[in-house]
Amino acid sequence: MSPAMEPVSGTGSFDSATPEEPFPGIVREAFTTARATVTRYTFEPGASFPRHSHAQEQITLVATGAIEVEIEGEVETLRPGDWSVVEPGVEHGITAGPDGARIVAIVSPARSRSDEYELSGEDA
Repeated sequence: MSPAMEPVSGTGSFDSATPEEPFPGIVREAFTTARATVTRYTFEPGASFPRHSHAQEQITLVATGAIEVEIEGEVETLRPGDWSVVEPGVEHGITAGPDGARIVAIVSPARSRSDEYELSGEDA
């Protein structure tokens, strides 16, 4: 279980956040505000964040590399500048392309912990 996340305001840097490795080949740094949680994920080539769902809406922005995002069984390839929106409770997962990827995910409402999600099916 991840430690509780305390809301912040003002300015900051992902580089000062405590990194976590939720799954092999994936590093995340996050901060939370009163209304949203913002997380930067760095994926090694081919690394996967398993299918999961959560109570928050999620907006994902691709900064570098490419990802395959699966939303309710539909797979799309996203590249830098592309984005996806996942509604609350919808099953989704992400796999990095051959060069890895860096994405930013924004979930709202804010999470109290960075691991506040449920793995789906065979990934559970």
